[in-house]
Amino acid sequence: MSATFKIIFNGQLQQHADISLVQKQLSQFLNIPHTIAIKLFDGKSYALKKDLTSIEAVKTESSLKKMGLITRVELHQSTALTAKQYPLALKTFTKHDGAEEHKASNSKRTLLQKKTNSIQTIITRYKNDKVRLQRSSLKSLLYLCYIALLVMTITGLTISYNLLSNTMSESQSNTLTGLTYQDYKQYITEQKAVSNQQKTNLSANNNAQQSQDSEQFNRFSLLINSYADSVKQPNIEKMGGEKLNLRLQEIDDLGEKNAFWLQLINLAKSLNNDAHTMSTLNNTDPNKVQWINAVDWISQRYIRQQQNGNAHPKVNQPNNAVINLTLSISVLSLLILMIIVIKMKLRTIKET
Repeated sequence: MSATFKIIFNGQLQQHADISLVQKQLSQFLNIPHTIAIKLFDGKSYALKKDLTSIEAVKTESSLKKMGLITRVELHQSTALTAKQYPLALKTFTKHDGAEEHKASNSKRTLLQKKTNSIQTIITRYKNDKVRLQRSSLKSLLYLCYIALLVMTITGLTISYNLLSNTMSESQSNTLTGLTYQDYKQYITEQKAVSNQQKTNLSANNNAQQSQDSEQFNRFSLLINSYADSVKQPNIEKMGGEKLNLRLQEIDDLGEKNAFWLQLINLAKSLNNDAHTMSTLNNTDPNKVQWINAVDWISQRYIRQQQNGNAHPKVNQPNNAVINLTLSISVLSLLILMIIVIKMKLRTIKET
């Protein structure tokens, strides 16, 4: 019986060989599954072909070298020895093995697909919940905008109505049509009544104002006279009380009513509190305060303040009704814009 040979491969490749391409070509050459061909490159020795004649062994080795494999040819020994040395090489790669492997692969693929579907279901559910929550929030905001729009509309209409009513009243008051002699006589009568009423009110106001001014001057005089008696200085009467009263009243009229009198009264209180200390000083001592000089100083200072204030007149403020109407229109425009944006966002979510 002639000798037979076998091709031994231990996972080594030529220097420039591509292992992926070699594995694919070897799978086709040996007619085995690709996964089995990959296992042949684990570094162990495997018999790729056996029971070959010398010519077949040379041809087979040449083909394998062209693929990039490094193999060797050995003399084929007994079946028992070969099985002991190269257990995988003698395994027969049947269609049943391929079917089993394909079945296992399909099982793994099915399990992976189930896991993927489960994850995808969870993600889809999360997205749906998120979209529902977003739609609910946008709808609530839209309702609030509608309510605010209604309130602002009512407010704007009220302001517009009041402004229009005032404008019409002023227009009617400034427009005179169809005047007759009887109308003129009635006008004269009304003017007399108004004039008498104004005179009565003016007289009452003057009396009240004079009474109030007299009260302020009396308070001031009482404090100053107390100080003057303590420090041995002339009192209000000796310094021309009536003329001083008129002068101080003129200064008070330059600004807010009774503002200057309050400053004078505070000055007199401070002088009166310091009267005991001032009484211990000689009249020639420059530290001894003369009340008339203090009054003159505070008068000049108040006059300068009022002059500086009048040099910067206040700018007339626009009508409050016009400002409120302008603000209402601006807020209405903003609310309408917000409603449009929210509705567009809701439509986009619904379409998706």
